[in-house]
Amino acid sequence: MNKLATSIFAVAMAATSLPAFAADFNLSYASPYTETHPYGAADAEWMARIEQQSNGRVAFTPYWGRTLVTSREGVDELAAGVADSAYIAPIYARSGYDMNRLVPGMFYGYTDAEKVLKVYMDLWEEFPVFAEELKGIHVVGYNVGTPMHLLLREAPVTTLDDLKGLRIRSAVDFIGPLSAFGAEGVTMPMTETYPALEKGVVDGVIAPYEALKSLSFAEVVKYYSELPHSRGAYPSRAVNQAVWDTLPDDIRKIFDDNAEWLSLRTLELAQKAEMDGKAYGEDLGVQFNSVDGAVVAEYSASFAPAIKTVAEGLDAMGKPGSEVLTKIRAAYEE
Repeated sequence: MNKLATSIFAVAMAATSLPAFAADFNLSYASPYTETHPYGAADAEWMARIEQQSNGRVAFTPYWGRTLVTSREGVDELAAGVADSAYIAPIYARSGYDMNRLVPGMFYGYTDAEKVLKVYMDLWEEFPVFAEELKGIHVVGYNVGTPMHLLLREAPVTTLDDLKGLRIRSAVDFIGPLSAFGAEGVTMPMTETYPALEKGVVDGVIAPYEALKSLSFAEVVKYYSELPHSRGAYPSRAVNQAVWDTLPDDIRKIFDDNAEWLSLRTLELAQKAEMDGKAYGEDLGVQFNSVDGAVVAEYSASFAPAIKTVAEGLDAMGKPGSEVLTKIRAAYEE
């Protein structure tokens, strides 16, 4: 082999053994979820997408399953530099982040998750207070929850009178409306709900379709009544602000341009998990029933007084609670 051929061969071999670009920005990514969870699966696709669109200049090292961050303290942990980027959920914080934590409850009655996401992202752009509350991080993605319904042991709910006397495992936000129609809302960890249903400690739980499979609720309930409980939307992925400040404008643009993609992909995978959960429930004999629209409207209206009080509390902090509530309810009526 002559010298020219040897040189060409050496270059070719080097090209096959090295990446086209060495990463300029090696970022850790932390999530409380596993890679097999719909949120984790969306994250994995998103990281690959950022790496590809940056031509390898950005690379991620993921840390799954609460190895670095938790759901409740994720914003503070990310701002403190526990990771370079992470899944966050300010809605689970005990306090602080008032607009980000409380506005999701204003979406009561919504059943179209994609519409919730669009309305919320428009509000995020219109009202800087959302970003200002999350000092120390830069948001690059959002979550929207698919509606939850009633999973019941003994009988379906078709009218609001059917709620009377029932003990329902519920998030705090739903206790007031349940009480208005004679039910008792009970707070307990989801991990304790299966045995509570099995033993009859509670008569039902407010949960999504996917919980029939992921939490095995289909084994201990007989009915799934589709009385919607909206979960709103919230910022869910972010980059540590100090790290963000080191990124050049073209890399930042790639992250920002993919925020909507990540948000919609997360919703798509969550909806698939919902359908898988429903199919699992059907296989185990769970009976599903829809609830008349007039009943749904009456139930949704019962959320209004408490949410109005929440909005007024935000106003008292100097935040646009009532203005945002008005926009959310106007969009609901459209």
